[in-house]
Amino acid sequence: MTPPKTFGMTGSPTITFPAQGRPIVETLSVQVDVSPPGSKLEAFVNYKSGGKDVTLFVPLTYAYTNPGSNFDFYVAALSVSLYPDTGTSMAVSIYSPTGQGGTLFLTVSGQFA
Repeated sequence: MTPPKTFGMTGSPTITFPAQGRPIVETLSVQVDVSPPGSKLEAFVNYKSGGKDVTLFVPLTYAYTNPGSNFDFYVAALSVSLYPDTGTSMAVSIYSPTGQGGTLFLTVSGQFA
């Protein structure tokens, strides 16, 4: 038996899985930003599993404010067991009722079954 192939991918804001091999996501991290500083912010990761749309809420931690860009930066790192469908995408999105989002980064790692 051949050991599973591991993977690590980063996208802004989307990652697309190849059409071969069943991805098993074991770690997920995000970095998102919002302006003006002090704005409320929540993040989600959206993907398909078993042909159904899944929205995963991602709890964020404030990291820092960049005074040069006037953005607050938030991060999250999670240990997960996610099973996105082969050949589909996974994307991070945000919602802020009080601000404007900036650049969104999503990083995942795991193995192909």
